[in-house]
Amino acid sequence: MKIIIIGAGIAGCAAYLELRKHLLNPSGSDEAHEIIIYEAYSTNLDVTADQRKDEYTHSSTLLVGGGLAVGPNGLNVLRRLDENLLKDVVRGGYVTATSNMKNKNGWRLVTMETAPSDNDVDNPEHMYMVATSRHFFWQALRSRIPDEHIINKRISEVVASPEGRNVIYFADGTPSVEADLVIGADGVQSTAKRALFPHAKEDPYPPHYE
Repeated sequence: MKIIIIGAGIAGCAAYLELRKHLLNPSGSDEAHEIIIYEAYSTNLDVTADQRKDEYTHSSTLLVGGGLAVGPNGLNVLRRLDENLLKDVVRGGYVTATSNMKNKNGWRLVTMETAPSDNDVDNPEHMYMVATSRHFFWQALRSRIPDEHIINKRISEVVASPEGRNVIYFADGTPSVEADLVIGADGVQSTAKRALFPHAKEDPYPPHYE
């Protein structure tokens, strides 16, 4: 089976690693399924801040975004995926037992406690929340994906076919490719999402911001 993931941000890289770990090889074959990520921006881990250009503002590029918090449920996903991946993420952040979410005026909306309860203190599955750099978290995922499995091309359109392979078209006019499964991990302005609503003139589920 040929699988294409659109977007090499956190979601796209995580999807790749999950598929590689859990997707069984085709029946009667020693070869794994083909999984390719298409990403519009550079995902080179060696790019420095000085080399970063203004147009490189995507989630798969250097020093994009601020910090994020990975909750206990997310950390357990990382642990099941790769124990060393979990250690890398924790090593690059700091543990927090309490997190406050506030609105733009500084008013507290909710407080999240991740400290274990008395009944849960000895549970090996319980972990505190970890606050970390968004880019560092991405680097930990990206570093585990072979370079040849990420192709730097911008997707212009995805055409879904319920009776055959899906077709992916590129903005540079190069020949289209087909895939049995397409995973859209290309953000809130997703090109892949449009394949689900081919007759819609506008995005029926646009992103909303405060």
